[in-house]
Amino acid sequence: MINDTSRIHIAFLGPKGSYSHIAAKKYANYHFNKITEYSCQNFSDILHVVENNQVDYGILPIENSNSGLINEVCDLLLTTHLILIGDITIPIQHRILVNNYNSSLKQIQTIYSHPQPIQQCSNFLKKFPHWKIILCESSSIAIKKVAYLNQPNIAALGSTQGGIIYGLHPLLLSPYIISNYPLNSTRFIILKNENLLFTNTTAILEKIMLIISIDTKLNKLYSILKILQFYKIKINFLRLCCSLLPNNTTNSIILEITAHFHHTYTQQALIKIYNIAYSLKILGCYSTIAYQPYQQYT
Repeated sequence: MINDTSRIHIAFLGPKGSYSHIAAKKYANYHFNKITEYSCQNFSDILHVVENNQVDYGILPIENSNSGLINEVCDLLLTTHLILIGDITIPIQHRILVNNYNSSLKQIQTIYSHPQPIQQCSNFLKKFPHWKIILCESSSIAIKKVAYLNQPNIAALGSTQGGIIYGLHPLLLSPYIISNYPLNSTRFIILKNENLLFTNTTAILEKIMLIISIDTKLNKLYSILKILQFYKIKINFLRLCCSLLPNNTTNSIILEITAHFHHTYTQQALIKIYNIAYSLKILGCYSTIAYQPYQQYT
């Protein structure tokens, strides 16, 4: 249980220096005066500590501008009772981090990182097929590991901020060269045990995330899309979660739309979707924080 009520406790993935940690700090600085950071080893642990009131908020990456939705997080959203209350998008600028200023790419034999940075920098990494890739639970764990081993032939793929925390140095390579796409960003969602803004009709709750259960024939999915099109409701993303059980008759959809929950057309659309679906759960209604200019994160 949370004992210090003067501080907001927020959980994120990995030790300090991970992208989740950076996003948590930026969200907290925008909303709160005092925070206590709570590091977790995996995504499910973040949900667990929020569900059990060990922290006030949990922050999870939901989608990357290059690699798309993060499936593990989407799967966890299907079963949690937590409410989504906000999101924040930050630039992702991966760097090759080494122990010594004088290190070069030619010396590197092993790269430590999280699967997401590896995927987002796959084109660059293909240029070095002899490099051994070691996956870690977060980019900051990878950075911490490389700093601890302190060897000239290993490097971490992660953030400059993480490198600073653990004493690593970025090689003189532009992050735009390392990433598959120059404008790489990740959107994080913030979860809580209750939604303080949900009943506030004056708040600008511009996004709604839904979990909808439909039949496996997918004709209901087409009907849902037609309803949203009729009411001119923008779909931000949609993920169809298909069950692998042989006798299962339903699939789940995670759907995010841009709409104000209290607007008449939104209510009408949700009622129509509810009437044709097996079930409809509103995971959250929330506003968003846009990322700051890229140069602030170099």
